[in-house]
Amino acid sequence: MNLTERIEETKQLLKEQYLADDRPWVVTFSGGKDSSTVLHLTVEVIEELKKENKDKKTVYIVSSDTRVEMPVIDKYFHKKLDEIKKFINKNKLNMQVAVVSPESKDSYWPLLLGRGYPSPNQSFRWCTDRLKIKPATKFLTSLSTNNKSILMLLGVRSDESQARSESIEKRDRNHRGLVKHDNVPNAFVLSPVKDWTNPEVWSFLSTYKAPWGSHNDMMKLYDKGSGESDCNIALNPESPSCGKTRFGCWVCTVVSKDKSMENMLRNKEDQWMSPLHEYRNMLEEYRYDDKRRQTIRRNGQKGHGPFTMATRQLLFEELLKREQTILDKLEGKHLISDEDIIQIQKEWLHDGDFFESAINLANKYGRNIRHESNKAFSSKEQEYFKTLCEENGIQIELMDKLIQTEHKYRHQLKRSGVFTDIEEIVEAYALGKINEI
Repeated sequence: MNLTERIEETKQLLKEQYLADDRPWVVTFSGGKDSSTVLHLTVEVIEELKKENKDKKTVYIVSSDTRVEMPVIDKYFHKKLDEIKKFINKNKLNMQVAVVSPESKDSYWPLLLGRGYPSPNQSFRWCTDRLKIKPATKFLTSLSTNNKSILMLLGVRSDESQARSESIEKRDRNHRGLVKHDNVPNAFVLSPVKDWTNPEVWSFLSTYKAPWGSHNDMMKLYDKGSGESDCNIALNPESPSCGKTRFGCWVCTVVSKDKSMENMLRNKEDQWMSPLHEYRNMLEEYRYDDKRRQTIRRNGQKGHGPFTMATRQLLFEELLKREQTILDKLEGKHLISDEDIIQIQKEWLHDGDFFESAINLANKYGRNIRHESNKAFSSKEQEYFKTLCEENGIQIELMDKLIQTEHKYRHQLKRSGVFTDIEEIVEAYALGKINEI
């Protein structure tokens, strides 16, 4: 079968499935090669059906924004979505674009820097569920409930790997070749390019111009990063998984080496991202440093717990420093949002940071966040403590650590450990190591 025949066969399949019922479609779009191929073909089919006055149901283009994507990928991704939206509006297609993101309490920075979650690895990959699966499931479940059912179009292919091929083939399909979704109620899945080969995908993208513009910028990014899969938001065993050589989160520590970023940094025009790669490596290093972790887990059991407050504060300040050095390249965006900084402060307050250190640090590095918790010390109270410390020749950090320690033991029946901790803090202060506690 040549490429022309493959295209016509896939488009015919899409037409038949579209006209078979009235359930809305969802095309999961990551901006990668496979999801771009599916969306390209879908748009052409909808255009043809529109001419026949048969485009009666809505096609939703659903994308995931984790807010920690590699900046050049983030820029490409949002530029592409803008192009798609403009094309849809101009041609009055029955399509809508939706971008799903995690709530602030489930975002990467509030979990890592706020609650002190250790950076993700293969055995504790907390990021995928919270950043991608949870927000996508919520949106898709709502869509399915409101419309009684939906059909999802995924850009997964058997040719990606032997394991992928076996996963796809063992899935139960109904008489129309649809797979029931695992997590979203009354949702079904169709993989229209599952039989396409890798050369066919690349040949299609390089030969046929995208309806909304061009595939050239996407192909250039693949050439730079050598990413052979994209981290999609699909929610079933057939979907590409995170943690392989792929474009994605610049903070990803699930992989031992971020080969995509390393390859990108070989290009002179992308070397400005090197501070981000250094920070990512710092996250991985600190994860396995016992001194950076609490000895008690959040469930009260002994073991490698969250990052210590000192480590969280250090990492937060390092992030803000690096953000400042590349602000001109971020084009009005930030590495961390004001909303996430406020959420971090809420988490730190829970751990006894009554001096609103996160807000103060952020404003020190050029942010202008107006936030004051009722439970934290007011600006007037903070100024009082600062003056008190200055009059007695001690650092405010000592008082901060002592208050945090007392707060940590507030609900414990046996408080004997509080005296040991206080002694350690005072000793560290005397040795000039207070910020290491």
